Amino acid sequence: MGLTKVAIYTERHPVVQKRASRVVIRKPGNDDYTKVKAYRSISLLSSMEQVGEKVVAELLSEEPHRRGLVIVGQFRSRKGRAAIDRAAIMVDRAPASWTNGHITGILLMNFKAAFPSVLKGRLDDVMKVRQTDGDLM
Repeated sequence: MGLTKVAIYTERHPVVQKRASRVVIRKPGNDDYTKVKAYRSISLLSSMEQVGEKVVAELLSEEPHRRGLVIVGQFRSRKGRAAIDRAAIMVDRAPASWTNGHITGILLMNFKAAFPSVLKGRLDDVMKVRQTDGDLM
């Protein structure tokens, strides 16, 4: 059994995987290397640790899907799903809505890029008060 599986099943992180080496390197393009901010610290982990982290991250990201906790329309934080996929689905559905006699419009906006300083929780509250479709987020 690999070290990562041992760590998962025993809920203990092996000491051998906790070791890391730190290396300080110069940031390219700086004029003055007498300043601390002209350098970057990099932590070098063992290859096994990196593989273990990837395995655990993959297991954790798949768990909500296995349990049916992710709705079909959710695109954020889903592997293989991008905002452009969501936009394509919406654009595809609009003509069907028109043929059924509905007035339909599509507004495609990247809220994070358009409003970088807006707090998402606050925006959700405002949208609820104004009875705006929460599926916009």
